[in-house]
Amino acid sequence: MITVNPLRALGRDRRGNTLPIFAASLIPLIAIVGGGVDASRGYLAKTQLQNACDAGVLAGRRAMAKSGEYETGERAKARTMFNANFESEIIDADLIKFETAAGSDGDVTGTASARIPTVLMKIFGKTELSFSVDCMAELQITNSDIMFVLDTTGSMSGSKIDGLRDAVEDFHKTIASSVNDDDVRVRYGFVPYSMTVNARDLLTSGAMPADYIADTAIYQSRRGRFTEAAWLPNRSETDREVESGGKLSRNRCDEYQDNYGNNPEQYGSPPGRTVTVHYEGYGRGRKPCRRLKETVTVDSYRQVYVSDGDKWRYEEVELDVADLTSFGSVELATWISDDAYVPTSGLYDLRTLAEMEDTSGIYTTSYTWGGCIMERDTVVDADMDPVPGGAYDLDINSAPDSDATRWKPHFAPAVFYRNNYYNGVNSNTTISHTSNRCPAPMRLFQEVDLTPDEVPEWLEDYLDDLDPVGNTYHDIGMIWGGRLASPSGIFASTVNDEPDRSVSRHIIFMTDGKMEPSVSGYSAYGIEKYENRVAPRYTDGDDLADYHDARFVAACNAIKDEGYTVWVIGFGASLTDEMRACATGHRAYFSSDVTELRATFRYIASQVADLRLGQ
Repeated sequence: MITVNPLRALGRDRRGNTLPIFAASLIPLIAIVGGGVDASRGYLAKTQLQNACDAGVLAGRRAMAKSGEYETGERAKARTMFNANFESEIIDADLIKFETAAGSDGDVTGTASARIPTVLMKIFGKTELSFSVDCMAELQITNSDIMFVLDTTGSMSGSKIDGLRDAVEDFHKTIASSVNDDDVRVRYGFVPYSMTVNARDLLTSGAMPADYIADTAIYQSRRGRFTEAAWLPNRSETDREVESGGKLSRNRCDEYQDNYGNNPEQYGSPPGRTVTVHYEGYGRGRKPCRRLKETVTVDSYRQVYVSDGDKWRYEEVELDVADLTSFGSVELATWISDDAYVPTSGLYDLRTLAEMEDTSGIYTTSYTWGGCIMERDTVVDADMDPVPGGAYDLDINSAPDSDATRWKPHFAPAVFYRNNYYNGVNSNTTISHTSNRCPAPMRLFQEVDLTPDEVPEWLEDYLDDLDPVGNTYHDIGMIWGGRLASPSGIFASTVNDEPDRSVSRHIIFMTDGKMEPSVSGYSAYGIEKYENRVAPRYTDGDDLADYHDARFVAACNAIKDEGYTVWVIGFGASLTDEMRACATGHRAYFSSDVTELRATFRYIASQVADLRLGQ
């Protein structure tokens, strides 16, 4: 009988080994699986925490862009966005912290932390996982061209124009704080507008050729009337004593003085030579006639022309304006006296009359053109969609090649409003000329220094010179904003001076009111009551505004077709449908006061700059 060792037999027996093997490997298996589960939960928690932190600082920086500061309100908006993006209940997180602060370079930094309990690792004594992340949001500007089209009408005077100056400076500071690359270039251009725009600096710099301005133009002006012939004497006089002493009797003296009943005695008549002989006695005391003086006056006449009573003819007049573009002074006739005359018969415009020789009683003044323009030819159309042929004013790209496509000087001292006399009137009354509503000059794109918290001196000086005058013509502002900014237009050499540079293009349009054209006012389209360039005759002010609004929207569309993003700001007045239609997308904003205006400009600057997460 063979005896078997039971332990040795058990060792050789493979039946039932799975259970002890599994029992032996269960603990490390739990550690591996538990670690993976809790690691996955930890990764999810940390990713969600990072995303929430990023969202929070972005919201905080966006709020900072609107207010210009980073205080309690801005931190609260960052916290709200963080909470909306961190779903703590899903991962059972606690001890959640989120703190933000403004950085030194215009950024917003944040730190977020949280703790989650472990599921399986607690078996091994690891009961929780803690996480902490950092985040930062900043503005990063790219190469940008920004054209400001600014309402500088009369209603913008006082605190409003001061607020606009501050708002543009705030905009610049926000842009300057967003620069992270020394190669970035930002340029600003400006179109201040009211009833017209001012091209003086464009012309004096040579950017706009002088021959873009017509040499002659038709104005609602007046001419001096000299239609009645008159005779102008060239007089000479001689005196002699006839007799002296006591030799002359009183009777004889009286006879001389009476010239035998014809004292003075005259020979001839105008226009021929005339002679007048006159005797006058003189002496002392009781014998006043002991001496006689004979005066002989000889007149030679020439013909001149005077007014027949109505000195002026008020009507459309073609004027020579070629000398205005040199910005030297020209003479204009301003007054005709009652005894005024000219050498030849006719009606004379203000420039011709001022420069005529051999005249008398013509008063003049010196005038230097300020640079404001009258728009080139156009057509009457209520929709301007599509823009009809012949509406050269709405062509923002083509250079002039005819008088119809050239601009004309805005010539206020030579323009008069003659009430309801549509076709002209003779008058002895001096009708007042129209007022000169000429805004500050436009400015082509100019590169700005991007030193943080500093405003370039040229920009400050330019903003200080903005002068609020006149009525509101949004269309003329947007037309010229498009002309100055278009990469396909007459100023393309300035716009595209570095063709290899990728550029973000923006137009910022700001107004404090709706379109308010004047039927009787002198604008870039002349006096609409007489000239009817925009609307039919007898159109009233409200209906005239509709015609100008159609041009405004057409100009906005032309600008957007050139690749520009258009931002519209209504300042103290509600946004009209046309303003909303002008803006790109929904980029139309209302600012009720100066504080909101400045905040809106800062906000737009932040959007132009692009809000991004920093490293």
